[in-house]
Amino acid sequence: MRKFVPLSLFIFICSALFSQTALLNNKGAGIYVLNGGYMIVTQNTNGGSSGVYNALGSGSGQITNQGTIVIQGPLQNDAPITGNGDTIEVAGDWINDNTYSGNNSLVMLNGSEQTQNITGTAVTTFDNLDLSVGPVKKQSINAITTGVLSLNSAELATDVNQMLVTNTNIAAITWTSGFVSSVGAGRLSWVTIAASSYVFPVGSPSYVNGPSIFRPVAISPAAGTDTFGACLVKGNATNDGYNVEALDKTLCLVNPNFYHRLYNGSGAAAADLTMYYNATTDGDWTDEAHWKNNEWNYIAPATTSTGLGFSTVTVPAVSDFNPNPFALAHKKFQLSAGPDVALIQGQSTVFAPVIGAASGSAIEWTPDLDLTCTTCADPTANPSATTEYTITVTDPAGCKLSDSLNVAVSELGLLIPTGFSPNGDGENDVFHVLNKNLAQIDLVVFNRWGEKIYETTDWTVGWDGTYKGQKQDVGVYVWECSYRFIGESTIKTAKGNVTLIR
Repeated sequence: MRKFVPLSLFIFICSALFSQTALLNNKGAGIYVLNGGYMIVTQNTNGGSSGVYNALGSGSGQITNQGTIVIQGPLQNDAPITGNGDTIEVAGDWINDNTYSGNNSLVMLNGSEQTQNITGTAVTTFDNLDLSVGPVKKQSINAITTGVLSLNSAELATDVNQMLVTNTNIAAITWTSGFVSSVGAGRLSWVTIAASSYVFPVGSPSYVNGPSIFRPVAISPAAGTDTFGACLVKGNATNDGYNVEALDKTLCLVNPNFYHRLYNGSGAAAADLTMYYNATTDGDWTDEAHWKNNEWNYIAPATTSTGLGFSTVTVPAVSDFNPNPFALAHKKFQLSAGPDVALIQGQSTVFAPVIGAASGSAIEWTPDLDLTCTTCADPTANPSATTEYTITVTDPAGCKLSDSLNVAVSELGLLIPTGFSPNGDGENDVFHVLNKNLAQIDLVVFNRWGEKIYETTDWTVGWDGTYKGQKQDVGVYVWECSYRFIGESTIKTAKGNVTLIR
């Protein structure tokens, strides 16, 4: 006949009774805590073991709890533990080698002095799991929470394992400064059903790669039942084989500080994906990228905002979670240096590039030859020889793009038309020299009989097709010109014909 010990009052099991073995080992007997009853197992102070061992080594016996069990050491379970709206508080390891059935119960892992382990050979299905305060709570086996997972200020380190939350309520995971960390394929998974935002409070392990960082991710499924998972990886993704320099044609940068592993374990619903980051320490990001086909790929047009004290980037309707790396990114902005330019020696041009980068971007023109400014967008260029100029723009996020234009410079020569039409239509009404870099000029026009009918020493004016107030006939006229360019001492001469038409 199985023995049961009913506990309906405060029961203290003192360490003085057990010096070298477990404080409580039922060895196959049944322990039954009534509703409202307390069983408190204090810490062993005499150098022996502590905690509770349910049917240790016997494979029989059970604990049935409708009240509160407080254990200031580990709980090792080799036989069934059955609850019913009860509470079990454990300050040591949770070691489950059999079955635990909570029936809307609460398990509190509230050790405050050392790492607490969720371990054993059997997966524990917790109803409500409260990690309370204290150091890291570490899994060496998968675990399930069907009610509320309360992280509070603790780190739940799943390591390479999974913590699966099957409660589809978006408030099923609560935290203050706590978070879930994982390594490898470990993850925090959550069954989703509503078209709502499920926030995964994930961070990097405090025991791997220096101090942990906390960067949540929110997954907002369209509909249907799915199981999504998330894990934060601190450090450069290149170290894990996801080269942040391998980018598709749309992307310019991928976050080198951390990335996420995101999973869709079941279902096929598309989901909006929101990444949270600290702009002060992580830089500024505008997009998201997914590693696929050995490069980071731009996902979709993103929106930026803030939330939970972070800056956020959200992309809509992500349906491809294979492979699993995702990262904050920055796509290329628009940049055009402008069209090529043709000049005559002595002439200048003003550059007018098209720059789609954010304000505060750094600009640099190279080479630094014959430019009025090398760090402004619109310098004036006056090169003495053909030069290719390159503009390089670096935006506040660190995205750097370059584009070039060619300024072709022709040798000095006289620019003068071969015909004009003085008909008063406002177009080509005057015959004159087109150069704007002349220091001296003497232009003379002759009719076909050699008679001089026009002369000017001002390159800004020209012949209007009249002589002594009379319109001259349509035909070919001869011109001669002596001139000197700005910056030169030599006077040059030229002559040619011009056709007058009306």
